[in-house]
Amino acid sequence: LNSSMDYERPNVETIKCVVVGDNAVGKTRLICARACNTTLNQNQLLATHVPTVWAIDQYRVCQEVLERSRDVVDEVSVSLRLWDTFGDHHKDRRFAYGRSDVVVLCFSIANPNSLHHVKTMWHMEIKHFCPRTPVILVGCQLDLRYADLEAVNRARRPLARPIKPGDILPPETGREVAKELGISYYETSVFDQFGVKDIFDNAIRAALISRRHLQFWKSHLRKVQKPLLQAPFLPPKAPPPLIKVPECFVNNREGPGLLLDSPLCADVMFILQDHIHIFAHKIYLSTSSSKFYDLFQMDFSDESQCLVVTERHARDSLLRTLSLDTDEDVAVLPNHSPCSLRASKSDGTLKMMSFSGKHRRTKLSLASWSKAFYSIHKESVTNPVTGSPAHMTVVKMDYSIQLGPFSAVLKFLYTGELDEEERDLMKIAQIAEVLEVFDLRMMVENIMNREGFMNQEITKAFHVRKSNRIKECLNKNTFTDVTFRLEDGTINAHRPLLISSCDWMAAVFGGSFMESANNEVSFPGTSRVCMQAVLEYLYTNQLCPMAELDPMELTALADRLCLPRLTALTEHYAVSELVKASKDGQDIDGEVLTYLELAQFHNANQLAAWCLHHICTHYNNVCAIYRKEIKAKSAENQEYFEKHRWPPVWYLKEEDHYQRVKKEREKEDVVLNKHHSRRRWCFWSTSPAVA
Repeated sequence: LNSSMDYERPNVETIKCVVVGDNAVGKTRLICARACNTTLNQNQLLATHVPTVWAIDQYRVCQEVLERSRDVVDEVSVSLRLWDTFGDHHKDRRFAYGRSDVVVLCFSIANPNSLHHVKTMWHMEIKHFCPRTPVILVGCQLDLRYADLEAVNRARRPLARPIKPGDILPPETGREVAKELGISYYETSVFDQFGVKDIFDNAIRAALISRRHLQFWKSHLRKVQKPLLQAPFLPPKAPPPLIKVPECFVNNREGPGLLLDSPLCADVMFILQDHIHIFAHKIYLSTSSSKFYDLFQMDFSDESQCLVVTERHARDSLLRTLSLDTDEDVAVLPNHSPCSLRASKSDGTLKMMSFSGKHRRTKLSLASWSKAFYSIHKESVTNPVTGSPAHMTVVKMDYSIQLGPFSAVLKFLYTGELDEEERDLMKIAQIAEVLEVFDLRMMVENIMNREGFMNQEITKAFHVRKSNRIKECLNKNTFTDVTFRLEDGTINAHRPLLISSCDWMAAVFGGSFMESANNEVSFPGTSRVCMQAVLEYLYTNQLCPMAELDPMELTALADRLCLPRLTALTEHYAVSELVKASKDGQDIDGEVLTYLELAQFHNANQLAAWCLHHICTHYNNVCAIYRKEIKAKSAENQEYFEKHRWPPVWYLKEEDHYQRVKKEREKEDVVLNKHHSRRRWCFWSTSPAVA
């Protein structure tokens, strides 16, 4: 490219602009933003500072830079040439100052020393090398005035000096220094792309006005204005904080698994092979297997009734069960063809049988109904955990059912998981078949066919169905064993589900509290709707809000029960309701003020942060209506309001100063225009007489 072509263009004013200032104040970033249209994110701006100088050769080797240097300011075509310099005080910059048209003197608003050096070093150096060159003062890194300094310090290089809130210079400080030196003052932010064009356009105006005094014959410079005022920068509103809800890990079933290993509040006991006792809970078994649900729904409240299988039917059941056995070696053969487990046929009906004799009693035959059970009755059994007697349902299993496979089936019914390393997969499949646990039977088949990856979807579907059944049992009061007495009524629940899903409930029902021995627990000050929402969450890990639900009451109860995820869900629900009401045109400021204190008191930190953000971003409107409520807030909240209010105080002061100076300048322009018009009228009116 021919660099002389730009100088030879007619009526094009070439402006040499020298940019000076301390190291790391943002000189090169500012030049690149103007010359190359460079945009940077905050991480790039806060990266390790490497002292660089933008090469003036860019105008010769880069066509884009040359094109961007051309501009029109006040109807004057100009070509702006930017000269970057080192910020070291001992460097010799006389070559850069030579034949300069304007000097841009930069400092950082986050570094008071850089502003101090403006008066003590830089301005003196400029006046020494180019005393007649106009100078403008520029405060760089304006975005740090409203940025989160803690996040900024974390993102900066490790050895960098941290920026303190006291280091941030207000606009009036830079303006006072500029007034003392008799120069114009501007501010800029490369991150926000604010003030970049204003600074260099006004620098061009200052250079052209200075050139007009020396080259008064250039008529095209008459319309050049003096440097314009800069409107204050209104920082953008901070985005509202997002309500984060912790994920619910479906595969993490430690609570039910531990409850099976330590059967607190057990209400059913299985007897295997006449001497092995396994304790379990009806609610877990019934919601996972329809066979167990039908079994436990049988009415045998009369102590004289007992459901048994006759000896002949027991032998037939044993033979039928053994006929399902296959060679164990077949299940582990590596080259075995894909296994196919046949469907269950245990769908017979329960038959009544009458026996005559001295001890006459009614018996029900289970042989045609299920091959897994031998007898079922109720009796008082000692709980293995608490050691206290409890009324339980005793189920005697068929003699062929062994402990290991049956324990694996129970674990699946509790947790929905099956260990692929189980050795007795075929026996597990047989028990699952007679109990009609088809999900488990399908998982065994997938493992044997080396398709265990398909079991994840089966587990998810299992938990979805189980959650729906648990919710149905809650609504129908099926298998409930505890009653909560509330402010406006009572509600029944299930101890095992509460213990496995809530540590607070586990401590209440499993400790030495009196509630562990009572079937009724009192919750004063809690409504039935609120407790219903808590129980549904504990059962299904989901919040199902109702129209009558008070979010703050639910937040208080969730905090009382130490349920952080429910607190997060309630916060999300409360915020969504407030946003919806605001979009509908309702005034939510008063409700937000009420929510703020309650959220802070009940450890709903995310909701409190959202309320603080709403109050700060609508501070003027809130203060206009709820001034007393704002003043009644705590000292910490008051300090937060003053620090994060929008628009900030410094912007309001700058806006007031800008409007005041703007009016003064408009008055000066009116007076000046009148003076110029009078001179023109006198010239034209006297010209005929002179002629």
